[in-house]
Amino acid sequence: MPPIGELTILLPVDVSEPDPPTLDVLPVLRPYEIILLGYFPVPDQATPALIKQEYGAEAAARLDTIAQGYPDVTEVLVFTHEREATIDRVADEYDCDAVLTAGDTDHISRILVPIRGDANIDRIVSVTTELLRKNAATATLIHSISDSGESSQAESLLRGTVEKVTDAGIATDRVNWQIERGDDPHQTIVSLADEYDIIVLGETEPSLRERIIGDTLSRIIDEIDIPALIVRDVE
Repeated sequence: MPPIGELTILLPVDVSEPDPPTLDVLPVLRPYEIILLGYFPVPDQATPALIKQEYGAEAAARLDTIAQGYPDVTEVLVFTHEREATIDRVADEYDCDAVLTAGDTDHISRILVPIRGDANIDRIVSVTTELLRKNAATATLIHSISDSGESSQAESLLRGTVEKVTDAGIATDRVNWQIERGDDPHQTIVSLADEYDIIVLGETEPSLRERIIGDTLSRIIDEIDIPALIVRDVE
């Protein structure tokens, strides 16, 4: 698969709250194309059009406040019953490579990249490469196996993935790999996350709703403080 090229990231933000968040991550993401999705959750019993009529101006002003100082950011405002379905639709509409969720950061110097297998691996490599290309960062690729598991297959997977990154022009001293042992890969990732500035996670299910809200990724996202960059599997 050809490299992604210019990285396009969807950044969803809840604009229903009176005080919009200050996103320290925006300057960090400035080298990339950012789609800032301001979503306004609509109660099931309400009509989005009516809520938009009542709160549209306020929500738009909040989104403008978040994007202030970043003229290259594309703003999208949506009133919706279904956050995940909206993220999926907007990500498709703008051909986004990844969705940023979870925490905030003002720098990227250490990137954690869990590798679960071959699924979506080329896109994970492309996104990781673009992060490294435009940040003075290092990346650590990890793969979890059971305490009694054989490490040779895991080592082959990680070495091959590192080679893909370095073949894309990233210096070998900026990419390393490690095998993690334990019977709970989810907890392994959560435990390691505090040592890094951002985590790159790959989708493996057929829809973004399942991939982001599905059991594995949602548990990780709920329990980490750093931003999670969810690489879309659009094949």
